[in-house]
Amino acid sequence: MEDEAKSIEGIYDQKIKCLCSFPFNVCSAYRLRNRAEAALATIRELKQSVEFTKLADNLNLTRSIKMPTTKTIGMDKVFEELLRHAKDDSLSVIGIHGMGGVGKTALLRRFNNDFPSETEADVVIFLELSIDYKLEEVQKSLFDRLSLTWQDEVVGIPLPAPPSKCKIIFTTRTEDTCSHMGTEKMIKMECLEQEEAWNLFRNSARMDVIDADKNIRIKARDLVKECGGLPAALIVLAQAMAPKKTWEEWMHALTIMKDAPHQLPGMTNNVFSILKLSYDRLSSDNLRVCASYGALFKKGSWMGKYNIRNLWIGEGIIDNAENIWDCTRKTQFLLGILHATSLTERVHDDYFTIHPMTRAMILWVQRECGKKENKWLVRDRERIEEAPTAEKWQDAERIALDWNQISDLPEAPQCPNLIFLNLHVNKFLRKIPNGFFLHMPHLKILDLQNTSIRELPVSIGNLVQLHFLDLSETRITSLPKEMAALVNLKYLSLESMKYLRTIPDRLISGLRELQWLDMADSYSGWREGQTWEGGVSFEELESLKRLKVIGITVSTLAALQNLCDSLRLAAFTHWLHIEGCQDLTMFNIPSTDFHAETMLRLIRIQLHAMSELEEVVIGNRQPILLPLHELRLSSLPKAKLVWRPTFPNTLRQLKIEGCGAIDRLIKLEGEANGSGETVITIFPDLHTMVLRRLPELKSLSDGERILNFPSLKTIKVEDCPKLTKLMLVADGLKEIECEHPFYRCGMVVVLSSMGQLLIQHDPNKLEAGGSQLSDTVKDFNGCWSSRRPLIQPIVADLQFSWLLLPS
Repeated sequence: MEDEAKSIEGIYDQKIKCLCSFPFNVCSAYRLRNRAEAALATIRELKQSVEFTKLADNLNLTRSIKMPTTKTIGMDKVFEELLRHAKDDSLSVIGIHGMGGVGKTALLRRFNNDFPSETEADVVIFLELSIDYKLEEVQKSLFDRLSLTWQDEVVGIPLPAPPSKCKIIFTTRTEDTCSHMGTEKMIKMECLEQEEAWNLFRNSARMDVIDADKNIRIKARDLVKECGGLPAALIVLAQAMAPKKTWEEWMHALTIMKDAPHQLPGMTNNVFSILKLSYDRLSSDNLRVCASYGALFKKGSWMGKYNIRNLWIGEGIIDNAENIWDCTRKTQFLLGILHATSLTERVHDDYFTIHPMTRAMILWVQRECGKKENKWLVRDRERIEEAPTAEKWQDAERIALDWNQISDLPEAPQCPNLIFLNLHVNKFLRKIPNGFFLHMPHLKILDLQNTSIRELPVSIGNLVQLHFLDLSETRITSLPKEMAALVNLKYLSLESMKYLRTIPDRLISGLRELQWLDMADSYSGWREGQTWEGGVSFEELESLKRLKVIGITVSTLAALQNLCDSLRLAAFTHWLHIEGCQDLTMFNIPSTDFHAETMLRLIRIQLHAMSELEEVVIGNRQPILLPLHELRLSSLPKAKLVWRPTFPNTLRQLKIEGCGAIDRLIKLEGEANGSGETVITIFPDLHTMVLRRLPELKSLSDGERILNFPSLKTIKVEDCPKLTKLMLVADGLKEIECEHPFYRCGMVVVLSSMGQLLIQHDPNKLEAGGSQLSDTVKDFNGCWSSRRPLIQPIVADLQFSWLLLPS
């Protein structure tokens, strides 16, 4: 309309006018007047359709609306980090993530209240979304806060593009949400450290009784530990304990907190319900089962990725994998989802843990919100000597009694719903009652690992739904023929069953669903040739069509050759244990004579009790790629370790014990022997080295050369009396565990860059300059002052930074 007005005005000014300012051409003037009146009518209609009650340049907005806050004790550091990022014009979208109840909303409320005073921000808008929020409602709330009119599907809210002082800061429980929001900076909120948690608890409780009574103060600290630093739990607990004045009340509360925390006032509504949201939002029942596994282990314990992988095979969560790497990758993927949703925490590459309050929430959920306490019977690592009574087994779906001192089990418990039973590492359990398995029709997972049982009852044949059976490290001498009835078994571990001598004919071949069979360091009585006398034949293993992962033990060269000649079995062999074989004097890794061309999935080799073996040669004149991760040498009285530089090795663990002839870790052969290099790398991926009972071992180096282990993290040395000089380059070394008192001989460790190094020595304590040192030593730099400094800088041609002298 502006253009139309200018056009009309221009034509009017150009008109030639006569006396009294009337135009000469009345007709054209008449048409121009009509055009002007039409334009005015249009403008009037536009003004009526849009009422401008406020002008944008006269907006008088409230910069921020103060929000009620809870205590943010212990959050100062993360608050300062958030302030720093919020003032950074290169960042526009900031995401704060962490588990439920960790204080994300409290932090953002504090930020909302304090940030305007820190900056020249025009307006700070705080929005708290409900679980079932709608996008349109969020957009409308923003426009209302800005005193603007919201027009659905007309106006959007664009993301600010850096550099910009406009920010979007949000909180979430999942890292995925941060990614989907295009987050440029993620801040993870962790639970409080112990002292911070204690301060929050005391501040929330406001009780003089804690300071007045030493016994109550001790129990109060124990209660705080049970919360795992979760602010929501600490505040609820403090409020519940505020009126408690006696030691007995505090002791009772501690018992409840350990066994049934949902019974404490406020715990269900203000903690468990919050944590349960993450659990409920998992996309499948399988993921919820995965998350629930964390509750089957002791509070605070580390759960091994590989152990969980094996159990999930039995659970049916991991199925039809082609090899062990497929199984491991899927396990890692699932654990990654749980980690991203803050249901688990990764503590190591191969280990994870679960927060104690998350564990308590899962147990509460699985026990039907506390209504059926025996539905999940979890007494892991509690040192109990008696199993729960048979009555408690009746309602149980999952029972975890591992790492205890149980010696007796109920005779024939009625367990119509039991699907999971873990009894491993009960060293005093020597016998399972004959009728024990009679009434467990749905049992899928049975773990008897590392018990002292010598036989299985015949009732084992009743477990027709069993998917997972772990008998490793038991003292069983013979498998019962009734095991052939376990037609649904997918995972069977007989590893390290050193007493196993008899497996009934056709038992193994009857396990037609078997996918995983581990018999490493176990049964070795394989039938050879065409004889039908004794032993299990390799043909039985070959008949298992679903078998994809094998661990196996052989004790004769003929059996080893037969295994290698079976292309199917060799291809699926992941763990190879060779013992005896008295005719073998040299063993190559990889070996073109035996396994190199057929065992392409071999990840562990153990050579044991081979009295005539003189050399174990790592490397071949024809380089062959072998995914070998672990090498174990044990009880080899004549053997020495030789390395050839052509070997493209991926070795991660090296364990040598009971090898009396080894005087140096390794002998270099070929190009490496004459290379003239001062430092040489032979195992670039090795992260763990274990040396035990090596009476002649004197050095890890080879003559003038020093060995470099760029990935080494842990060295364990035991009973190596002549090893007085431990010299190596290990940039990432974290732990040296020495059970031999090296300080008497003057152990020397040379490191390129120590960082945080842990030394454990037992039972003696290191002494230097008359000062007794602690059993666990961290961060050597500047730890002690003594007449003889423990760490001295080195000035040398080699790039060594520190010399450790514990003597």
